[in-house]
Amino acid sequence: MPIPDSILGPWSHHYSGEASKQAHLSIRDALARYKGLAKETKYDVFLQGSYKNDTNLRQDSDVDVVVQLEAKLQPQVAALSGFQLEQDQAHKLAYERWKLFRNQVLKALRATYGTEAVTPGRKSLKLAKGKIPASADVVVTLRCGIGLAFYLPDERRWVVSYPQQHHAKGLRKERGTNGMYKRTIRMFKVARNHLIETDAIGDRTAPSYFIECLLYNVPNGLFRPSFGQSYCGVVEYLAAASLQQFKCQNGVQELFGSSKDLWRVDEAQRLVQALGRLWEKWPEFA
Repeated sequence: MPIPDSILGPWSHHYSGEASKQAHLSIRDALARYKGLAKETKYDVFLQGSYKNDTNLRQDSDVDVVVQLEAKLQPQVAALSGFQLEQDQAHKLAYERWKLFRNQVLKALRATYGTEAVTPGRKSLKLAKGKIPASADVVVTLRCGIGLAFYLPDERRWVVSYPQQHHAKGLRKERGTNGMYKRTIRMFKVARNHLIETDAIGDRTAPSYFIECLLYNVPNGLFRPSFGQSYCGVVEYLAAASLQQFKCQNGVQELFGSSKDLWRVDEAQRLVQALGRLWEKWPEFA
C-alpha cells in the first residue's frame, strides 16, 4: 500500500531553528568576551548543516557552528598527504596557527560553559546542551580557497568542505522546485529514520548530509506538489541513475568515492532499495 500524503505531508514539515540561532549567538558571545584572544585575531562565527539549510527535523539536536580564523591554507597544501604533508613548511605554519586558535576556542567555551560541558572530538569541539538550548558541534577552521579546512591530527590530514556553496545551491534548487526541494529532503530523512527504526538499514547507512546531496542530483521536475508523486518519482529516478556521476550539493566535490569523507555507492543503493520497499509495504512500517 502506498504511503498516503496525509503521512508524507507531516514528514516534510519544517521545525523552528530558534534553538540553533540562540546557540550560535551564545557561542559568538562567549568568544567575544574571552580575554585570551589577541586583539588582532580576526575570525567569523556562522552556522552550517541542517539548521542553516532549513532541512532539520524535530528530533535533530546538534547545531553545527563554524569558527573560522582569517588565515589561509593553500588548497594544494590541503591536498597533500603522508610524508609530503609532514615535510611541507606551509602546512606546518598553517597547522600551528590552526592548533593554537582551536585551543583558544576550547578555553573560551570552557570559560563560559564549564570544563565538563566542552569535549574535544574527532572533527569538532562538542558543547553539551545546558547553558545553551541545543548541543553544538563547533568546528574550528581556516580559509581554504573558496572553502574551509580543518585538521584531523590522529589521521594527519586536512579536510576541506564548502558549506557556503552548499547553502547557496540549496537555495537555488529550492526556487527551481517551487519550494518543494527542502520539504522533500525532510520527507526522505523521516523515511530514512523509519527504515533505521525497523532495522531495514543501518544507522550509518545514509547520513543527513548525503541524503541532501543525493536529492540535489534529482531533476527539478520530479519535485511535485504531491508528496506521493515526488516520493515515487525520486526513488524511481535514483534506482535507474548512474550514481557514480553524482556531485555533492556544493558542486565542487564528488559524492561517492573511497575517501572517508565520501559516501559509498552500495550504501546509497541500499537506501534507495529500502525506500522502495517502504513505499510498497508501508503498513508494515507504520
